[in-house]
Amino acid sequence: MLEKNFSSIGLTSEEAQKKLKEFGPNQLDKKKDFSYLKLFLSQFKSPLVYILVFAGIVTFFLKEFSDSIIIFAAVLLNTILGFYQERKAQKSLAALRSLLSSKAKVIRDGKQQEIETTEIVPGDLVVLTIGSRIPADGVLIEATDFSVNEAILTGESLPVDKKSSQDIEKAEKESKVFMGTTVVAGIAKMRVSQTGMATEMGKIGKSLKEVEEEETPLQVQLARLAKILALIVGFITLVIFLLGEFLGYEPLEMFTTSVAIAVAAIPEGLIVTLTVILTLGMQRILKRKAIARKLVAVETLGSVSVICADKTGTLTEGELKVINDDFTDRELGLKSAILCNDMRDPLEVAMWNWAEKEIKRDDGVEEIQKKYPRLDEIPFSPSSKYIATLHPGLLIISGAPEVILSRCQVSPNQDKEWRKKFGDYGKKSYRLVGFGYRQFKGKKEEIKETDLKNCQWLGLLVYEDPVREGVKAALEECQRAGIKVKVITGDYAPTAIAVLKQLGLQIEPKTQLIEGADLEEISEKELKKRVEKIVLFARVNPEQKLKIVKALKDNGEVVAMTGDGVNDAPALKQADIGIVVGEASDVAKEAADMVLLDSDFSTIVQAIEEGRNIFENIKKVVLYLFSDSFTEIILIGGSLLLRLPLPVTAVQILWVNLIEDSLPAVALAFEPEEKGLMDELPRPRKAPILDVELKVLIFIIGISTDLILLALFYWLLKGFLHLHYIQTIMFVALGINSLFYVFACRSLRRPIFKYNPFSNRFLTVSVFFGFLLLFLAIYFSPLQILLKTHALGIYEWLFLFGIGFLNLSAIEATKWIFIARHKNSKIR
Repeated sequence: MLEKNFSSIGLTSEEAQKKLKEFGPNQLDKKKDFSYLKLFLSQFKSPLVYILVFAGIVTFFLKEFSDSIIIFAAVLLNTILGFYQERKAQKSLAALRSLLSSKAKVIRDGKQQEIETTEIVPGDLVVLTIGSRIPADGVLIEATDFSVNEAILTGESLPVDKKSSQDIEKAEKESKVFMGTTVVAGIAKMRVSQTGMATEMGKIGKSLKEVEEEETPLQVQLARLAKILALIVGFITLVIFLLGEFLGYEPLEMFTTSVAIAVAAIPEGLIVTLTVILTLGMQRILKRKAIARKLVAVETLGSVSVICADKTGTLTEGELKVINDDFTDRELGLKSAILCNDMRDPLEVAMWNWAEKEIKRDDGVEEIQKKYPRLDEIPFSPSSKYIATLHPGLLIISGAPEVILSRCQVSPNQDKEWRKKFGDYGKKSYRLVGFGYRQFKGKKEEIKETDLKNCQWLGLLVYEDPVREGVKAALEECQRAGIKVKVITGDYAPTAIAVLKQLGLQIEPKTQLIEGADLEEISEKELKKRVEKIVLFARVNPEQKLKIVKALKDNGEVVAMTGDGVNDAPALKQADIGIVVGEASDVAKEAADMVLLDSDFSTIVQAIEEGRNIFENIKKVVLYLFSDSFTEIILIGGSLLLRLPLPVTAVQILWVNLIEDSLPAVALAFEPEEKGLMDELPRPRKAPILDVELKVLIFIIGISTDLILLALFYWLLKGFLHLHYIQTIMFVALGINSLFYVFACRSLRRPIFKYNPFSNRFLTVSVFFGFLLLFLAIYFSPLQILLKTHALGIYEWLFLFGIGFLNLSAIEATKWIFIARHKNSKIR
């Protein structure tokens, strides 16, 4: 319980440290992010594993122990590999989330400062502003037009109005606020009463955990593809089994072969490898100074076709500095900069710093605040674009200059003169804040709407916000990549036009510019027609951003949207990729998919480039795994149709698919970025993974490999060699082919002789281990017994390597056709 006589300057640092030791960190009992046991057991939840286990049990009871051993070994290896990769991915995700720790503004030692929410203690004085997530339970001791969304506790989505109370022990419900709820309007100060598990949230046992990772559209698409493939393969294997029976093959042999084909056709390593690719993508994006909060963001980034960028802090430095003032009464202007100021954003901080410096007396600011205490206020709102504060005998209003000027008594000539100044300053890319005032006689304690009319015009503060280095080059890269950039700003149009001019973008005002007032008037249908041509949206409020995003998405665009305020949240959520800066409101961060650590537009472009690379790597893995599946199905089916013996045994197929190919498939996830990714148009929103290119490549790889292998098999059979010896040669040929053409899969845009095939050291090592395992399968006695293989001589190996190179050449020739098509699709 808190003391009644609390200090208005907050706790001291010493008091806070003592209370932190007494009450502990301000956090709820953490739910373990993931259990290693659950993660390990989840590896068995796969159609592949069910088929393998069933086949292993059946072969065991039929006393085919070698087949049973290899099947269960394959299950174990697949499980261990999947567990290892997913554990690594989970650890990476947990590390990334920890970078997004929440902070709160508190008053300690008489000064406002920002601390981690876990460091908040009972007795702390917390400053709450629009968009803040309330970090603990407490009582409001000051509140202005303050309302809170308590849906997380009550389920009610409507905001709840709150009021202040000076008696903490007897505070009414309307004065209490609770951990986890969100400020939707106004400003307030809260005295913390309970923290951690003592809060209402802690009592009811809810955890304010991070947004759970949802299954991404790509994962859903791949899972659906695997299910469809499983049904098709189920039908094919049934046909093969019945065909084998009809042609007089051994039932047990056909059963295990059918199971092996089913296993071969299901790309069991795909989901694990996909997780690895996306997690690596998140880590690479982090190196580029952005945090992807959700896996869905990583995969969607590559298809972004429009970036809706905020000018301030994204295209510009965001480090505002007052460079000039233009007041009718400078002394009153200095007072207004101190009094009508909530230190809410960089604009107000710069205003305060300027006034403090200009007053030049150490006690000047405190003296002004004592003489003119704040009696009432209307907090700044993005929709109204002004803040108003009431002091003894004085009302001050500040905000967008044209809004303030419209509320002031000025002659037509003065109005024209000042508006010309707005335009002149804007053309130099300066930002402006206007001021007005009213003086009152007698006692007045509340601001009414009528008080904000017929004010006296006071003048302007002029700010400079330099263009960010590297943004011009990033915009040029967007143009090459076919990505449209829309600049959305609350600033004056001439200011935004001047900034864009510095960045090399010339705006045609009649067709490429629209202001908020006009945007409000036009219908969604009309905006949908015009939005593609518009480059600059000026004087726009956050609610209108949602309208813009909807219009772009209705036109089939994949939209990345930047924002930072609580009112930006709906637009951020509506966008395909919501992007916020590190200093954004809690609500905006929760709606976003990506957080920029440096607030730089160039970072967005780099993240999109990384997204394109991620999708390319996914295509490479799909090509590699599906090509293997297709090759083995055609090889077995073709042999049966030609009434030939089986070219490879069931366990040999399992060895190739689950042991030889698993590591190279995962290694493709580590492929570095392809050159020229940003020289192509964005891929369409609904572009399939298995596009025409991949389907043709899979078909060519399968057919070319099978024609060569079937011809080899037929020729060997004519030589009256022992069947197990022939099957050993076919087994090695399959293994060598898959370990060779994985190098062709490294790039779908360049022939193999134009890149170093061994530059991916993970792939090189995995292929080396693949060959080592292949040699063990041929020369290690226990494996010879399991796999029914025989030792091969040097000439057989040289011959099979030659076939591998021949097959690789056929694949490269097919790639060349598509490379030529890619060149024609490039923008330049």
